[in-house]
Amino acid sequence: MKNINSVDFNEPATFFEDRLGPGMVFDHLAQALRHAVNMPLAKQHHTAKIITRSGDQYGWGEINVLHDHLRAMDSRS
Repeated sequence: MKNINSVDFNEPATFFEDRLGPGMVFDHLAQALRHAVNMPLAKQHHTAKIITRSGDQYGWGEINVLHDHLRAMDSRS
């Protein structure tokens, strides 16, 4: 994953629940991250990922790290 401080949380992104299903498009990466981490555990497939418009891809490990960073940024605002 690239430097977390260079991640554009306002960039459009698509969340793929698993590699076989269609993606859910979000106007902002931040929205996709919040959606992903709020899914019930039973629906969190290990193949899920978020892909941004610029082509950055994030699996569950990165999704959790980015979501934690996003929450920290929100609490500072």
